[in-house]
This record gives sequence, C-alpha cells and structure tokens, in this order.
Amino acid sequence: MCYHKSLDVPAVELEARYEAALPPDEAYQPVYHANAYNYPAWPIVTRQEPGKLQLLHWGLIPRWAKTRESAVDIRSKTINARSETIYEKPSYRTAAQKGQRCLIPVTGFYEWHTLGSKKFPFYINTTDQKIVSIAGLWDEWPDPDTGELITTYTLLTTEANPLVAAIHNTKKRMPCVLTADAEHAWLHDELSETDALALLAESYPADRMHSYSISKRITSRTDPSDVPEVLAPATYPELSKNPQLFA
Repeated sequence: MCYHKSLDVPAVELEARYEAALPPDEAYQPVYHANAYNYPAWPIVTRQEPGKLQLLHWGLIPRWAKTRESAVDIRSKTINARSETIYEKPSYRTAAQKGQRCLIPVTGFYEWHTLGSKKFPFYINTTDQKIVSIAGLWDEWPDPDTGELITTYTLLTTEANPLVAAIHNTKKRMPCVLTADAEHAWLHDELSETDALALLAESYPADRMHSYSISKRITSRTDPSDVPEVLAPATYPELSKNPQLFA
C-alpha cells in the first residue's frame, strides 16, 4: 500500500506541469514526506475541473457518511483503495461510476522492505517524469453539523511491478502510477468500467523507476520527517546481497 509520498517541487513548476493553477489564497509548500494518517491537504487535479490544482485532504469520505464520527472512522480506512474493486466497494463505487477521477501529483513515494523482524525504508521515484501522477478518486461529503462540503480523495493501488514487489515484499502492491498516455486517459477520456480497470492494472514499468534505501529518520518520533534530509540515501549491510531492491 502507499501511505507516504513526496512532492518536492515549487508551485510554479507544479502549475506548469499540469497547466493548472493553485488556489491564490492557499500557501503551497514543497513536501518531502507526507504521512497519510495526518490526512494532509494535497494538490489534486480532478477530471471535472482539470484547469485547477485543488487542495484536497487524503482519506476519502463518501457522500453517504451520516455523522462526523462515522466520517472520521471511514476516512482512516480509505487512504488507499484497491483499484480492482473500486466499482464494488461502497466507499468508492459511486465516485467510480460517476467518473470522479483525479490525478495525485508526486515526485516519489516510500515503501518498506521486510527482512525477518526488521523493516528498511526505501524511496522510489520515476526516471522519465520528475512529477508523476498517481490515479485517484475524489468525493464530496456534506458535514451535517455545518453544511460545509468536505472534498477528499483516495489513492489507488495495483499489483506491484518487479522492482516494487522486491521492496514491498509483504504486500506486493504499489500506487497506480500513470504513464503519460494513461494519465491523459484517466483525466480526460470517457472510460467504461472495463477500460478503467484495464488502465489501472498496468503497473508502471520497473525500468523507468529508481529506488534507494533511506535512513529510519522517516519513522522517528522526535526528529521532523518533512525535511530534505529524509530523502538522503542510507546503506544497510543486511541489504547488500539483494541487488534487485535497487534500480
């Protein structure tokens, strides 16, 4: 699964990449490490408004959630969605059927490799795109207490390609990272359920990805992790005999 990601670019570069504008009244800053369970706001491009980068919160709240308490409970379980079942699961079915698709810009994501009782963090990015899109779904939830429409998103996952499967060896899942053609289709095309599922099943080519191990600062409870230092490479003797982890 994918609970950690980065977007280490300035606003002007992000806007140029998507030919979309950030909200003028929002202060965007590059992100070196975001933890999904903090439910951070993230620049998102929706199919419905492709000319805007909207700051939506991670963790999808479906429109049918009845109370604020149920919304809080649901969003902790909808950070990621298995792409294979988005047309079946109640939390995502309506958004999928209505074509509420979105692009989630990232410059990379983090996964952990398990070796015995130890876990080693890795950073993974793409070599052919500095900013790459992950497929997502979005929804609006009307807060019954305030009437405010809360807009949130979920990040879609698929079967891992060989590189990410070697790293994320307990789950063998990865984000639905999109090639340029798939990105255009996900945002703009009229996709049938069959078309959408086929597109999401195509894992990003491993030979267009780069991976390296990083320090365990990313999980520190005392040191800040949203800093450039979190991206610094770190070596572990235990991993030296496993070259398939590195690309």
